[in-house]
Amino acid sequence: MEAALSPEPHFVVIPWPTTSHIIPLVDIGCLLAAHGAAVTILTTPATAQLVQSRVDRAQAGSSAGKITVTSIPYPSVEAGLPAGCERLDHVPSPDKVPAFFDATMRFGDAVADHCRLLNASSSPSRRPKCVIAGMCNTWAHGISSELGVPCFIFHGFSAFALLCCEYLHTHKPHEAAASLDELFDVPVLPPPFECRFARRQLPLQFLPSCSIGQDSLRELREFELAVDGIVVNSFEELEHGSAARLAEATGKTVLAVGPVSLCHGAPAPDASDDARRCMAWLDAKKTQSVLYVSFGSGGRMPPAQFMELGMSLVSCPWPVLWVIKGADSLPDDVKKWLQEHTDADGVADSQCLAVRGWAPQVPILSHPAVAGFLTHCGWGSTLESVAAGVPMAAWPFTAEQFLNEKLIVDVLGIGVSVGVTKPTEGVLTGVGGEPAKAEVRMEQVKRALEKLMVGGTEGEDRIRKVQELKAKAKAALETGGSSYMNLEKLVQSVV
Repeated sequence: MEAALSPEPHFVVIPWPTTSHIIPLVDIGCLLAAHGAAVTILTTPATAQLVQSRVDRAQAGSSAGKITVTSIPYPSVEAGLPAGCERLDHVPSPDKVPAFFDATMRFGDAVADHCRLLNASSSPSRRPKCVIAGMCNTWAHGISSELGVPCFIFHGFSAFALLCCEYLHTHKPHEAAASLDELFDVPVLPPPFECRFARRQLPLQFLPSCSIGQDSLRELREFELAVDGIVVNSFEELEHGSAARLAEATGKTVLAVGPVSLCHGAPAPDASDDARRCMAWLDAKKTQSVLYVSFGSGGRMPPAQFMELGMSLVSCPWPVLWVIKGADSLPDDVKKWLQEHTDADGVADSQCLAVRGWAPQVPILSHPAVAGFLTHCGWGSTLESVAAGVPMAAWPFTAEQFLNEKLIVDVLGIGVSVGVTKPTEGVLTGVGGEPAKAEVRMEQVKRALEKLMVGGTEGEDRIRKVQELKAKAKAALETGGSSYMNLEKLVQSVV
């Protein structure tokens, strides 16, 4: 990618500290540098290596603008968290979530001090010209106001999901619903698209009770209303005009600058044992034959639901690469079943490779053997699947994932729904202390996978559509593409 020939404006990028938000916002910083900006990414000690590794990959052999990764101490212990607990996905239990928000507010004070030092520099190039902050770093607008520079928010959501949220904030149809399961309209797209949701399928801030706390939710909304603009990891051709509608609804500048994972070019080989095992196993499979299964960094299921999923995966006729988070916390009988029915060593002719913990998702999705993706519909995973041209089976868990399912299945036509109607929570017990039940049975999963992996004429249509979007995604970031021009617009707006 060509760097813009203009003075170097200095962007301060502050990711919200959870893995699914850190990675795309760091990639946005890398793209801004590729357009000639200087970028400082402010992060925590436990996350600095993750951030630096992505920066190094993006800038390998590049003459783009300079990126500085600065680690600022995170007050975990002072807020009542374990030492080193510096990301939301590392918080040991839900009751510690308020403590994590408290720690992040304290972290904001240290970030403000560092930004003041940058602004006092004798070198004009070190003074911040713009702040881009993750969605819950609500103190960032105060910092930008003190510095006299614009502030952009990054939610990690699609423009469509943000448009739905804006409608919910403004019109509040969920508050009139008689129950958590009653469907109501969220009419954010023109006909023929119909968007109907139940309250339990909405992002956390619209639920009757929320672990984040009402004060934090109010601060988040005030932050959204105060910022100068919204940066979205998407591309304008993907979401049926949602970015433009969001700009009209909010009165903010909305810039779609993705898919940001493409800033790294072709997926680089990973030297870890897990990565080598995955890729060697895929290399032994036929083209367009493998089902990839992953529910993101936080995807956990009750043991009963895990078993229903597992039985469907080991009995399906396609090779399956199954990434399992939280495997160590599974009951002993489930661990034993997993050991007996899946392969953990990457034996070339095995039918189901189970990876406990982590797998290189972008290279996996880009591998020619992969034909379908069973996903939780996190926006990062959704975009990575689109960029790889892989159709999806949608199993939303929480947050805005039910909104993303609607986009994937009904608006874009590049996926099938498993038929999940309520959030999937990794709890061990249900009502009355009884073991948590499985909401989705094995046969239901198998029907959805059959539709995804075979699908007939409809399946061919899904593949055609996602392949067209893959080409548009690549073109969006190339010189003159929509995301390229939005990055240029953002850089030039603060020169």
